[in-house]
Amino acid sequence: MTKDEFLSELDVLIRARYGIICIHTMEEERAVDMIRSISERLGKRMVTWTITQGLKIGGATAVEPDSLDLMSAIAKAEKLAEQPSLLVWLDLHSTLKSSPVYVRRFKELAQRIRDGMPSNAILIGPELEIPLELQKEVAVIDMPLPDLEETKSIIHQFVQPYASRGDLSVDCSEPTIDALGRAALGLTQSEMENCMAKSLVKHKRISTADIDFILEEKKQNVRKSGILEYISTDEMNMDQIGGLDNFKKWLDIRKAAYTPAAEQYGIGWPKGVLLVGVPGCGKSLSAKCIAASWKMPLLRLDLGRVFGMYVGTSEANIRQALAMSEAVSPSILWIDEIEKALSGLPGSSQSDGGTTSRVFGTILTWMQEKKRPVFVFATANNIASLPPELLRKGRFDEIFFVDLPSAQERAEIFRIHLNRVKRLPSRFDIDKLVAVSGEQTWGDGIRLTGSEIEACVNQALLESFYVRQADKQPDRDLITDDVDKAIRQTMPLSKIRQADIAALRAWAAENAVRASLSAGQQEKQSTGIEVTVGRNIDF
Repeated sequence: MTKDEFLSELDVLIRARYGIICIHTMEEERAVDMIRSISERLGKRMVTWTITQGLKIGGATAVEPDSLDLMSAIAKAEKLAEQPSLLVWLDLHSTLKSSPVYVRRFKELAQRIRDGMPSNAILIGPELEIPLELQKEVAVIDMPLPDLEETKSIIHQFVQPYASRGDLSVDCSEPTIDALGRAALGLTQSEMENCMAKSLVKHKRISTADIDFILEEKKQNVRKSGILEYISTDEMNMDQIGGLDNFKKWLDIRKAAYTPAAEQYGIGWPKGVLLVGVPGCGKSLSAKCIAASWKMPLLRLDLGRVFGMYVGTSEANIRQALAMSEAVSPSILWIDEIEKALSGLPGSSQSDGGTTSRVFGTILTWMQEKKRPVFVFATANNIASLPPELLRKGRFDEIFFVDLPSAQERAEIFRIHLNRVKRLPSRFDIDKLVAVSGEQTWGDGIRLTGSEIEACVNQALLESFYVRQADKQPDRDLITDDVDKAIRQTMPLSKIRQADIAALRAWAAENAVRASLSAGQQEKQSTGIEVTVGRNIDF
């Protein structure tokens, strides 16, 4: 929901004389400012109540000294409601929970408003714990975080007074405000202002250099939710992924969909992708590299943290997480090993009262209907645990299968990891390492995964260093035989779980697209001759 949609919906609810309107937000001051502008436009006075200051009309002092008490405040509010008023109650949820008498008295106020008083009761707070007795009386509306235009306006209004000061360097140009505004998407107004104030105090400036300040604030904001994790993708790039050429090309095509030119061309935002395959073959690494390549924030959703001990908490948590991912959009929402979080779905009605089913339903509905550019990147190792409704078309743009790396891909992976440990791949017999890491050592269909190759290189490096120190050989360095030895000491996952991988391949042959080029496609790349092998994508 955009700000304009929110204001329009709030205006309709007020004019429709809803007895209680509950605005769910952490931005109390911003919500009050919006209600004040509506009250002025509709010709209604605004009355606010807090437990510390009691009832206040506009910015005046308390209407009555005893209006700190909620019962007295409601009685006084009923009299005020006879004149067109917006009765704004701040953080009322905590007080209502303390006594059923308060709940009953507030319900009576709502009923009197609904029966003909020209006023409304508006609750503002960060929680949605509405007493059962009031649920039929309440209309709940979520206030969105500032969109791009509002974000730019907030930043401009904050920095403008400092632009003329000679001891500060404040850039109020449109490109700078635009860059800062885009970086600040997902922050509240107070968080943005805190970032700007911090830069003024620390660096005596406001410029595009403050984008790092803003991004760090966004990371802290995401961490505070406890459900999403902001993943750093510094120094990551697509070259760190060995193989998966079909998948890389598919992603490269969709990267262009986020440009203004694509929007003008009529192209919609990609929904997301599901990556299914053997553990250790680069699915999680791909999420980080894609975010770095697309220059988008990567948010990892930990579904295990979504589930709370109180009724309704889990559903509220998932809504909060999805709203956060939309607030910082364009973004990538990474759901790693999604099948583990949804493993309790079949028996949810018996085991957890249907909580898992409701959370899952919320995710499915959001994936289908989301209105902001959030690319969902989900990974799974066990496709049998995933419900069919997640796999149907419309949830994801495509489902890719990541198989064990081919010989060509293993050669690329060896080069990547040798470069990572600052060794020249040209000094190693890559062909020998490729051969020994595959069928030649363990038999047909068994070969190392990308993570196992990384582990072998690390082990070989450690053991070669041990020999260098123990034998006092200062010129001793990592060699091919060290890596060869580490490989032969490894028990591949593809040997341990041979039957499971075979079943996964059989499913993928009919239901997924290969993330890697087949041998025939690799031949086409090198010779220019088209060879079709199994299911493919037409680019």
